[in-house]
Amino acid sequence: MIKQTPTTLLIDFDGTIVNADTLQVALDRFADPGWVLIDQAYERGEVSFEESLRREFAMLRVPEDVIIGEVSRVTQLRPNFDRLVEYCRRNLIPVKVVSGGLDFCIRHFLNRHDWLSFIEIYAPRSRFNGSGYLLTPPVVFTKSSTNFKDDLVNYERRKGTRVFFVGNGFSDFPAAMQSDLAFAIKGSRLVELCREHGIQHEEIDDFNQVTIALENRTA
Repeated sequence: MIKQTPTTLLIDFDGTIVNADTLQVALDRFADPGWVLIDQAYERGEVSFEESLRREFAMLRVPEDVIIGEVSRVTQLRPNFDRLVEYCRRNLIPVKVVSGGLDFCIRHFLNRHDWLSFIEIYAPRSRFNGSGYLLTPPVVFTKSSTNFKDDLVNYERRKGTRVFFVGNGFSDFPAAMQSDLAFAIKGSRLVELCREHGIQHEEIDDFNQVTIALENRTA
């Protein structure tokens, strides 16, 4: 039998596990349209990922249940995520959701399937104070990291763990570059960036390919 290197699966949430960007849906519905300028400033490198999230969360001035009700109307799980989770559970492969999205939305969708006891959420903590959401980003392990996503990838790899990363957006690119195997949602911004910079990746539209890759992993 070929010995397998320990593997951890890190997955973005918005636009990856689910088909919609729940934060964007909430901002489009409940925030000033100027929030898009914050995203643009982030992509130009004028603000950090964490700072862009802090500013955007502060623009949401409605409670959690209102946001959850809105995003639930347009959001569903990407195909075969449930099968991937079950495979990882059976084979003791840690799964961590690494997301800049709304933590209460992530918990809401994962809790529908009783996955919170198995899947770890690595995302900013938010607290509604009546006039916006206060944000506490995850603590990074290395201050030189681009954002908390690639920071976690590198932390896992330093432990001798093989990291599979799945994402779709601009903020996922640093993590995809540092991972052992990157998956990008077809047609996404992450696909464009990986192609532009020559980063090896697999393009997917459901999670069967990720499960197959996990089945075929070897040391």
